[in-house]
Amino acid sequence: MLKKKVNYAGRVAKRFDPEASEAELEAVRQAVNERFEREKARINKRLEKQLAQVNGGLNNRQEAIIAAALELLGNYGLSDLSLRDIAKKMDLRAPALYWYFKNKAELVDYMAEAILSKEFSEEKVREADQSWQDWLAAYMLKLRKAMLAFPDGGRVVAGAHLSPTKTLAQIFEDGQSSLISSGLEEEHAFYTLMTAIQFTFGFVIEEQSGPKEDGIRPEFQKVMDTNYPNLAAVVRKFQATPAARERAFIYGIDLIIKGAEQA
Repeated sequence: MLKKKVNYAGRVAKRFDPEASEAELEAVRQAVNERFEREKARINKRLEKQLAQVNGGLNNRQEAIIAAALELLGNYGLSDLSLRDIAKKMDLRAPALYWYFKNKAELVDYMAEAILSKEFSEEKVREADQSWQDWLAAYMLKLRKAMLAFPDGGRVVAGAHLSPTKTLAQIFEDGQSSLISSGLEEEHAFYTLMTAIQFTFGFVIEEQSGPKEDGIRPEFQKVMDTNYPNLAAVVRKFQATPAARERAFIYGIDLIIKGAEQA
């Protein structure tokens, strides 16, 4: 690096011919200033990125990449979504994305944050006059709604890390605080909350990845009806409408709450 600087300085000094015209000298000065400004802009851009990540924030390009990735979820699903696909949509070369996210896993964490922050822009703990049972049921419905808003949203959020997915961390914090403040012991509150959240993750993943009724082959449906009539009836009822699936979800959360009340 030092050799390069010396060589560059030598070339600049060499160009400063004492007999050069004022115009020639001004051209050299301008070239040096332009190079300096380019280097300064490059360094500032890198510092801006690093500072944003330290502070938990994102720059405009990172937000655009996240938006593109979420848009492509519907086309590819999480497993098949690649940085190359995202780069193509952004009209970038794939290696350029590594300036903004070190790998796909980190990008997925920020995608999870974007999914949750749309629904949980104002996280709230339990009100003093609200039962923990009502609060928990409503909060889990909200979590389910956030994940269902994006294809494969359940898998994105369920696999996210608490950092940088700060909204997910806040959901845990609000839940624990709300249950403890209602009188539940710390350990009991924790296991109740974890059971409800993990049920919600699994339920949404199954909703989004399981076969829809119109996607089941007729011959397989006939086998189901003949050999597994009880399962076929339940699956058909569960898949009938979004409202039916929501009722099934609420029923499951209610079972968790009733179990927690008895523990």
